[in-house]
Amino acid sequence: MPTADGSFDPETLAILRAVFEEACGLLPPHRRTHETRSALAHRILTLAAKGERNPIKLRTYALTEGASPTIGTQT
Repeated sequence: MPTADGSFDPETLAILRAVFEEACGLLPPHRRTHETRSALAHRILTLAAKGERNPIKLRTYALTEGASPTIGTQT
């Protein structure tokens, strides 16, 4: 979970950065736009703010959330 001020500890930041870089690397070159990279980062941070730290779940959510609006919304 993020701290009270909304920040993440260094270990979590390292995980989030690695997930982001991996997710970006999985995109076809023509989709690696600033907008797409920003959307990936936003999705990763949103899920991480809810407590998720599993790199596979974070990456999958980041790459599929835009294609399927129901991912991550189930209770």
